[in-house]
Amino acid sequence: MRMMVVSLICATLLAPTFGQSGVERAVLQRVQEMMKESGGRVTFSDLHNDTRFSSEEKAFLSKLYEIFFQIPAFLKSEFDSTGKVSTRTQIGAGFGISGTSVELLLRVMESDNRVPSLFSRDESTREINSLKLDNIKAFVASRGTEVKITQWEGRQIPTFELEKLGGGTLSSEAIGGKGALLYFWFTGCPPCVRIAPILAALDKEYRSQGFKIVGLNADKVLEIETSEEQHNSYFAKSGTEYVNLDVDEATRAAFGNINVFPTLFFVNASGTVVKHLLNYQDRETLEGIIRDILN
Repeated sequence: MRMMVVSLICATLLAPTFGQSGVERAVLQRVQEMMKESGGRVTFSDLHNDTRFSSEEKAFLSKLYEIFFQIPAFLKSEFDSTGKVSTRTQIGAGFGISGTSVELLLRVMESDNRVPSLFSRDESTREINSLKLDNIKAFVASRGTEVKITQWEGRQIPTFELEKLGGGTLSSEAIGGKGALLYFWFTGCPPCVRIAPILAALDKEYRSQGFKIVGLNADKVLEIETSEEQHNSYFAKSGTEYVNLDVDEATRAAFGNINVFPTLFFVNASGTVVKHLLNYQDRETLEGIIRDILN
């Protein structure tokens, strides 16, 4: 799923909060407020980038996002071993979150048209009463179960060797320089279109100082059919001159099964992640991080 859409009835967040931590309760209340402000829909990247959340609250939001991709496999595994469908309480116990948070995630699965129908629920109790196992199997195969958003900063980037769009290869070891930005994107992604000219301008300004920008295009793993001519047209329009690589499934998985685009990893000269950002960012934000790395 390219972007986690949180779209649910406000009453869900007003349900009994037994078992919630203070951080979890604060996050759910803030999501409710943001939904009212936005007319009922917010995205995970909106939440992740919102400065009103504390670091602890952002960590919990990221945990929810990661759990979202693990729930389908959990449901199937529990059903295969017990022959029974897990309740919301059991799902919450399995991931260390309250039933209210589980309900939020289940409603996301039901409301986002990019997620196949994975289960059916009782209209009165709202408990899951049957699983669509073939759909769950396909979802897990295409999306993975281990999505990682948290705790990237301070870690080494995964190693990779990928084909360049247009020919040749590039490995993570060959990036070198005084720092780099690894930018995951796909053709047709609206925030990617908006950020591309900014990255092109930053590349022109800072490449002479040893900072490199490397694009990692996810068209192939997302099954988006694009030609070399389409890529070249895209680059010409945005002014992109930095190298772009063709992401494979192994690399996407190594970087946390990326499902939000764009995703940006800023790394220092030793390959350590110093900043991890999601979605569109303005030039001031990006340039500030580059300058910090170079200094």
